[in-house]
Order: sequence, then C-alpha cells, then structure tokens
Amino acid sequence: MTYKPRFDFTNDIVLLLNKIEYYRGLVDSKTLPLHISEKLKNRARLKTTHYSTYIEGNQLSLQQVEEVVSHRPNESESYHEQEVRNYWRALAFLRKAKGMKMPITEELIKKLHRIIEVRGPGRRGKKSQYRGATPPGVLFCIRDSKTGNVEYIPPYWEEVPGLMKELVDWVNSNDTLPVPIKAAITAYQLVTIHPFDDCNGRLARALSLYILMLNDYDLNGYFTVEEYYANNLQLYYDSLQMGLPVEYYNGRNDPLLNPWITFFLTTMADAFKDIADSTIRLYDAAGGKLLELSQREVRLLQLALRWEGRPLSLEVMADWFEVSKRTMQEWVKDWMTIGLLVPASGKKRITSYKLGPRYSELRLSDIE
Repeated sequence: MTYKPRFDFTNDIVLLLNKIEYYRGLVDSKTLPLHISEKLKNRARLKTTHYSTYIEGNQLSLQQVEEVVSHRPNESESYHEQEVRNYWRALAFLRKAKGMKMPITEELIKKLHRIIEVRGPGRRGKKSQYRGATPPGVLFCIRDSKTGNVEYIPPYWEEVPGLMKELVDWVNSNDTLPVPIKAAITAYQLVTIHPFDDCNGRLARALSLYILMLNDYDLNGYFTVEEYYANNLQLYYDSLQMGLPVEYYNGRNDPLLNPWITFFLTTMADAFKDIADSTIRLYDAAGGKLLELSQREVRLLQLALRWEGRPLSLEVMADWFEVSKRTMQEWVKDWMTIGLLVPASGKKRITSYKLGPRYSELRLSDIE
C-alpha cells in the first residue's frame, strides 16, 4: 500500500503559505550580529523545550528549564527534569543531523524517540522499538488525563511497521509539496499511527521541526511554534482530533486533513510574523549602537522598556541600579552622548529622560 493523505489547496491554505514565504523572506534579508543571533537561537531552543514538554504535562517553568539544561545531570534529577533535558538533547541531535544532511528514515525516527523518552538512570540503547502487543484483555488507547475517557484507539500494533514505512516513503517522495504542508501532515500521521508506547506527541513535533530545518524553514534557528500551541491547548487538541471518531479504523485512517493543516499553517505564520517583527527591530537597533552596549546599558534598556514609554527620572534609574543620584547623573551624560537617552522634559534643566529614536521601537521580548 501507499500512503496518500487527502487535503485541498483551499484559499485559506494558499494565503497562509504566501504569508509564511513573505515573513521568511523578511527574516532572511536581515543579518543580525552574531552574538544577538546566537541569543535568539538559544532562546528559541529553550522555549521549544519548555513548551513541547509543557503540552505533555510538565510543570517546570521556562526559568527552571533553563537552569536544568545549563547544569550537568545528577542522581536526584526528577522525571520532569529529565524530560526537559531529553528534549534539549533531541534538539541538539537534530541540529547535528541537519549539519550532516541526514535524511528522514525509520532509523532516524527510532533514534530521535530514544533520546526523547524518559528512562531513568543507566545506559540506554541506540534506538527505540515500535510498540508491541498488550497483555490479553488490555486495550492500548489514549485517555484524557483528567477524565480518564478514551480519546483515541490507534491502529493494531502489527500494522505499525508497515504504516511507518509508508509514511517515511511518502516524506521522501514528495519533493514538490510545500514544505510547511509536508511538516504538518507528517506530524499528524505520526501521532495517528502512534508507533511507540509513549512520547509520540513530542516526537511528532520534533520530527515536523526537522523537516522545516532540513529545508531552511526554521528561520535561522529562531523558530519555535510550541508556545502558540501551549497558549491554546484546547484548539491544538481539537485541530488534531478534527471531530473524528475515537477509533482509527472508523475514519481516522483516511481523513480530510484541511482543518489540521490550516491550524498548523496559521500558528506557523503567526510565529513567523512575530519573529520577523522582532528581527527587523533588532536589525534596525543594531545599525545604531546596540552592538556596543555594555551590560549596564542593556539593563537600562530593560528598565525603559518596562516603563512603557513613560519618562524616566534620575530617582527611578538610581533605584533600578541601586546607586546614588550623583552617580546616575554621570552615567546619564554618557548615555546621552551615544544616543541611548534623550531629554523627555525641560531644555535648560532636564528633569526626565526617554530612549533615543534608535532604540524606542524595541520591545522587551527582543532583548530579554
């Protein structure tokens, strides 16, 4: 058999594809300074790790995730800590795989799953195996974590190898299909096959990201979409379910994928727009003095952006930096010289300040 997903190039889907290409072009046209670019990439990996595991119930905050991945593991590491560490390692594996131009194969999928899967201390094999038979009388199914109701009954385990082969063959034989649509369909079909006992959701998101990475649709490494899923989890789940029956053999084996593809492309376009907007603001600021700002001056930027356009007095700035008003007066002179601050009131006797025009369009999210 051959996997033949059903979908239409609706007006909405075509419009979304055009938006994605437009924002992709904007980002590609702006080369950011290396240190800023690396910070954006690292932030994207942190957010991808945090939100992809959060979707599956991990309650660690973004700051806690950053702390976990910045330290070596220890014997007391919790399940949730290992879960985020595994996903962080999976993203590193995908970056390495992209550098080696590794094609999508069942072997790669099994290796990726083994990295993602939480298995406790000790050595682990190089790759996972597809799920096998359940004990007699036990139904393999996906249940709602709160109600316990059955949400999905995947295909029989005996069919998993054949279905996975069909999926991989399809991925590698559709070079003319728009890459975002290929990524969307791959994510959906992998979750639908549910080839492993656990971690299929995280695996599907990671594999769809790899398809985007291989084809330079990850916006120089700045791209993360999981945050948008996490902000509206119910819509994410509903889009995957598409109102279909619970059992795979009762309609999920050959659905019309328009609703899921539309959702996937919508969130991707939203993420691309936000990244393009941020990239342009950073690029314009870097054309001024952003490259040369010290850590102290970046802290001033953070204060001013938190202040949301309101004038900054010497007292407010002195409190922020925990220095005297006299010290702040000296610092402000330097900041006015480089254009970081300009007067906000007064001509002869300046009583407050605001960001200079090169920096006033920045947002707090751009520099944090």
